[in-house]
Amino acid sequence: MIRVVTVLIVVFLSFPTGIGAVAPEAPKTEPNGLARVPTLLDREEQALALIGFPWQKLQYDIVFLPPRRGFRAMTLSRENRIEIYARPGDDSHHVAYDIAHELGHAIDLTTNTREIRQKWLEVRGIDASTPWFGCDGCSDYNTPAGDFAETFALLLFGAEHFRGRIAPPPTKDQIPAIIPFFPLDSFKPIPAAN
Repeated sequence: MIRVVTVLIVVFLSFPTGIGAVAPEAPKTEPNGLARVPTLLDREEQALALIGFPWQKLQYDIVFLPPRRGFRAMTLSRENRIEIYARPGDDSHHVAYDIAHELGHAIDLTTNTREIRQKWLEVRGIDASTPWFGCDGCSDYNTPAGDFAETFALLLFGAEHFRGRIAPPPTKDQIPAIIPFFPLDSFKPIPAAN
């Protein structure tokens, strides 16, 4: 059974509203009927609930840790662990997108072969001689591995947070060629905005 471990200091905060932000759900109430302020734990639970993919089948633990400068999240393949370093201002949708990116890495690490990765490079128009992975602990947005992970997150949540730099977000016309790379039998990806 996959467990979700939450390691954090409970900080009370309100969710941001405005451009790109999502209004919070109705406040939960305490047993005495009084409303309580949403916590980081609420945001993490909401983010996990937004993942429309049976991520537990990948057998990776998802762990929430305090913010880490220079990183939003990280996949530790030897430990089958995904660490999420959400910032206090991130809403549940942004946290869910970061989780989806890391799940894209978990899919890559558990299902992709050298041949599949070469086919990905071809479909995405990336030079076939490009190394799949970058340096350990470096940003992956300019690598094929990062493109694979960002594209999986895009399939779940759209292109709003797409940060890939090695190739543009896939267009609506390119999605049918990309879907076979992912075990998507358990969810319906949303169409790309382009």
